[in-house]
Amino acid sequence: MGRAARRWVLGLSTFTLVGVVAGVQGFLSGAFAPLVDDLQDVLRLTGPVVPAVALAVLVGVPQLVVLMTALRRAAGAPTVAVLGGALLAGWVAAQLPLVGWTSPVQWAFAAVGLAECVAGLRWRRSRDGRVRAAGTTTGTARADRPRRS
Repeated sequence: MGRAARRWVLGLSTFTLVGVVAGVQGFLSGAFAPLVDDLQDVLRLTGPVVPAVALAVLVGVPQLVVLMTALRRAAGAPTVAVLGGALLAGWVAAQLPLVGWTSPVQWAFAAVGLAECVAGLRWRRSRDGRVRAAGTTTGTARADRPRRS
């Protein structure tokens, strides 16, 4: 279960990073001009740079941290995955009133964030189980050894 969960974390964070790169490029190229115009009315933005930087910093950086810790198999990687997924889902939830409820991209990335949380929790649970089992096995093996007289 731990390997599969780690693979899910790696895949979801990679997918999200590809989406971040595409989103930043979309903002900066003008492909999202109608969205930027709507955001300017609500948030008083002055162009596409602020949303592009916000996407890169608030989604891209945490997802890059998730990916790097998962690749390195760092001890805290499962927890980082849970936090990264929660941040992604929270970012999407905060955007929905501004962007709208009909965008399939928003719903897809909300689902990705939640799936990353679940994968991180499953990965953490499998690691916790291995640590407990390893400790129990070691203690039992020592207790079963015959004593020298």
